[in-house]
Amino acid sequence: MPASRVPAAARRLAGLLVLALALSPLAACARGGSPDRGRSPGDTPGVGTGPGAEPGAEPGEPPAPDSAVSDWLAYLTLEEKLGQLFWVGLPGTELTDEIRGLLAEGKVGGVIFFGRQGSDPDVLRRLSGELQAAAAARDRATPGLVIAVDHEGGLVQRFGPPFTQWPGAMALGAAGSSAHAEAMGRAMARELLAVGVNMNLAPVADVNNNPANPVIGTRSFGEQPELVARMASAVAAGLQAEGVSAVAKHFPGHGDTAVDSHLDLPVIGHARERLDRVELVPFRAAVGAGIDAVMVAHVVFPAVAGDGRPASLSPDVVTGLLKGELGYAGVAMTDALDGMAAITDTYGVEEGLVLAVEAGADVVLVTESFGRQQALYRRLLQAVEEGRIPESRIDDAAGRVLALKERRGLLPPLPGAARGEGAEDAPSSNSVETAHPAGAVGAAEHQALADRIGADALTLVRNAHLPLALSPGEQVVVIGPAYARGLDGADGVVTALGAGIKALHANTVEVALEWRPDPDAIAHARSLAEGAAAVVYAVADGHETPAHLALIRELIAAGKPVIVVGLGMPYELTAAPEIETYIAAYGFRDANLKGVGPLLFGRTPARGRLPVSIPGLYPAGHGLDLP
Repeated sequence: MPASRVPAAARRLAGLLVLALALSPLAACARGGSPDRGRSPGDTPGVGTGPGAEPGAEPGEPPAPDSAVSDWLAYLTLEEKLGQLFWVGLPGTELTDEIRGLLAEGKVGGVIFFGRQGSDPDVLRRLSGELQAAAAARDRATPGLVIAVDHEGGLVQRFGPPFTQWPGAMALGAAGSSAHAEAMGRAMARELLAVGVNMNLAPVADVNNNPANPVIGTRSFGEQPELVARMASAVAAGLQAEGVSAVAKHFPGHGDTAVDSHLDLPVIGHARERLDRVELVPFRAAVGAGIDAVMVAHVVFPAVAGDGRPASLSPDVVTGLLKGELGYAGVAMTDALDGMAAITDTYGVEEGLVLAVEAGADVVLVTESFGRQQALYRRLLQAVEEGRIPESRIDDAAGRVLALKERRGLLPPLPGAARGEGAEDAPSSNSVETAHPAGAVGAAEHQALADRIGADALTLVRNAHLPLALSPGEQVVVIGPAYARGLDGADGVVTALGAGIKALHANTVEVALEWRPDPDAIAHARSLAEGAAAVVYAVADGHETPAHLALIRELIAAGKPVIVVGLGMPYELTAAPEIETYIAAYGFRDANLKGVGPLLFGRTPARGRLPVSIPGLYPAGHGLDLP
């Protein structure tokens, strides 16, 4: 439309966005010794504090006296208020006609990025800018978009290199340092803001106390509620201090399931007393600290949900427990409603959307229904127009989303008629300018922090061979993970694990095996290991892979010193108790692997402590020091 038809506030928002993009050019829901170990949960920094937390009140507090939220609610039409609840995904790196149409009518409040958007900072920044500009280019004032991504670190981090590849939550739990956790949150926020992302769908606040859990695992900080509360609150504090909204997930807890909600509908049958004592502890801490949003799980909790519905669709959970008992005044959002069988196979997307808003959800995520987004929006609108969803429910939800956007600088000034003469010329709180330029993505100091967290997490669970004392003529054979980032192999090593060991012992070679290796690959690894003075065998969840277990047992039986490095949940010892030396690393990012070599040769101490127990063998908190 002609620029003359766009209100000055909207033009200013778009202009600020373009200016921010120009000024910041960029370089190119899987599975010991820290300075503040033992710090009490009460010492955790407040989530809502620091720069980026203003303007507006913290979640759970009354709106600030100068808040514009009530004015915005009066200004927006029903259709526009409903749009604040409706958040969608994109199929690729271009705006579709469908998303353009929704944005042109003010029917979208947020957009979720996934791996399909790629990891090129220039592309992501351009896409974010186009989305914000399209939302602003209306003949009515329009709130800016929340642009969100799953950026937990570890197994679930949608943006690959050149973004810093962070260790996962369980590594942070093993390191035990809330200072590390807050610093990681801050660094994550700087990188996300540099490409226009203003919400991180993290941290995971689930207490992982079920070894059979197929979906959380190392995404959790551990099995101790107080540890999870402390670490999740610290990550959230770091994110929000830099101006990125944090989201505690998956309320009221997804850590004690044996079913993946992407595939089926899990049920957690614990009594309410147990939920209060375990699952709810981290969420109470996050709510008390002022986290911007809480994601509700597609999991049934019969002790809370008398209606038998999954938490995300149950008024007993969302309105009764989260907003009522816990007093949460921030944004309650669903997990994806259209990409998870717990909803699609039981209720269907259309009914799931309506039930979620009825239950108290303030944001519904529709991330996969390309070509159906307009129809799904209309289904929600129809439910309001027919009286099934009260308009007061939409006002409440939109008000919460608007309050979040106000805190994060996403509300432009309203036209003068809506706020009184002269209001349009008042200083805007919705600037999208950022102090995080191109160098924030993959910054050297961020990578150094990731490496430090990974090294501090390494947990020496059992030891019969370390530190290694080898002559130059004795060879170390590393059996590394083929699913880690690969090196060119020119010097005989193929992952950061092998490179870190070779840097300290030149006579090192490495072979990489897939998680389910074929017989020829196993035979090659066996052949290499025959002449080794020591074997370093790294595998993720090796207790679940018979081929790896068989080779480990065979090498141990041959009398080789075998150091097993667990790259997932630390349960290999439960399946192969004959393992004499075992290090838990909790992930296979470079940052998880680089510190293993120095630990093997006694160059650094073993600082990590188990954040989960190893059933029948070791309790949470166990960890050895090097002799």
